[in-house]
This record gives sequence, C-alpha cells and structure tokens, in this order.
Amino acid sequence: MSENKFKVKLNASLYSKDAIFKCVYWYSTNFECKIDLEGDYYTIDFISKNEINQEKLDSFKEKFSSDIIDFNLRDIVAKETETIRNLLVAKAFSHGEFDETPPGEISDPVGYAP
Repeated sequence: MSENKFKVKLNASLYSKDAIFKCVYWYSTNFECKIDLEGDYYTIDFISKNEINQEKLDSFKEKFSSDIIDFNLRDIVAKETETIRNLLVAKAFSHGEFDETPPGEISDPVGYAP
C-alpha cells in the first residue's frame, strides 16, 4: 500500500503566488491541497481524496512539475503584456476616439504592395 500524499517545495522567488494557486486549484479535484509559506519557500501538501496506487501518484507529481512551470510562464507573459492588452481593450471600446490617421506619409520602402 502506498501513501496517498506527496509534498512539493517551491522557491518563492522563482514562482509567483498567483501561478502556484492557479496550478494547485486544478489538482483540488483529486487532492486536498495545503499551501504554506515557510521563509522563502512555498510548501504544498497534496493528500489524495481517494485510494491511488504509487504509479498514479508518481504521474501526478510529474504532471505538477510541468504544470507549475506552465502556469508560472503564463503569469510572466500576462504581466509583461498587460499594458498592450489594456490599450487594445481601450481601443476596442473607444467608439472611434482613437481612430485617427497617424501623422506623416505612408510609404512602402520594402516594395511590398498588397
């Protein structure tokens, strides 16, 4: 019989709190998840809600390793592109206030004429 739990320790300077919570949420269907901040590390305890074998538990551990990187990268990209997204939303709902022709002459220095 295997233990139906595993623990993960993540460096708080590498992984954002938002990314950790978003990722752990997806595991809450199968696991009771407890998150603690201990110094510079988040400690996450995953306790299975159902009896599972060691192979399945190892599979969840591997998947979590991939998923936390994915969620952290998504968080980084979202923060880096926040200004652009805000500008696009503002323009989309502007009712034409930003639909002016840019100053200057439009030219085609490359020779591409669609």
